Amino acid sequence: MKSILLICLLLGLTLSHVSANCSGDCPDTEDVVWALGGGCIVFRNKCYFDKENCHRKPALTIATKEECQTQCADICPAIYQPTSGSYKGQLRTFGNECEKQAHTCRTGETFL
Repeated sequence: MKSILLICLLLGLTLSHVSANCSGDCPDTEDVVWALGGGCIVFRNKCYFDKENCHRKPALTIATKEECQTQCADICPAIYQPTSGSYKGQLRTFGNECEKQAHTCRTGETFL
């Protein structure tokens, strides 16, 4: 009986990974997911994480906030290529994409 339960659990986990949202829209709800894979990457929610992993090889792995923040960028290039994003209805502007990602990594604020 235990082996059948274990097999069902493993099958369920496998199918949940296969059915990841790779093409649909993700909700704007904020339930931050911290991930590692060549640095710390912060996602607004699990749907955005799953969508990114659809085309990543190797796949990103979910981490704790503390683990991830040890890999936040400390220094960004001094290249002015302004970018912006909206967080909780307020528009924020950054000098470049690296600065925006470093801010997100340090604070967990995810931009739309």
